[in-house]
Amino acid sequence: MNAVGTLSGSLRRIRLQNHMSLTEVARRADTSVASLSRYEHGWTRFEVYTLGKLASALRCELRITLRPLNRTRGGNMRSAAVRRLKRLFWDVHLTNQVMDQHPVWVVERVIDYGTLEDVRSLLTLFGRDAFLRYVAHAARVSPRTKAFWDHISRKEGLPCTRKSSRNTAWNS
Repeated sequence: MNAVGTLSGSLRRIRLQNHMSLTEVARRADTSVASLSRYEHGWTRFEVYTLGKLASALRCELRITLRPLNRTRGGNMRSAAVRRLKRLFWDVHLTNQVMDQHPVWVVERVIDYGTLEDVRSLLTLFGRDAFLRYVAHAARVSPRTKAFWDHISRKEGLPCTRKSSRNTAWNS
């Protein structure tokens, strides 16, 4: 379960354990019942100020913790990434060896055809700097993907991706 689901579930669980209604907690927190309901049902745009008021209304302490991602290249993380990404590699059997030998190609495929979660998976696996370095070397991506990642690279202060080598395929 992700952090948002855990937080949402905790708010609801604690409210119910305290035998409090949505209306009562919302009144104590000086917020609306609709806002509290959103927070309890997976809202992803939490505001620290509102969370503090809700914690106080529920007689709880609010703690926000940042922990570094595990950057180890252990088999479990790598195997999970391979399982997640294999659907994007219809033309080759994706293995750990392929990811090690052709990381730029793997990144090209993921940034062109993958989801945001696929990109996050590679970020976690390769680390931010290596991932962005591989993106900078990406040449076999669509013009739209290239423009997007050029923009991200500029914001990160990195060189842009190379000129797309698939212009003729994307002009139609």
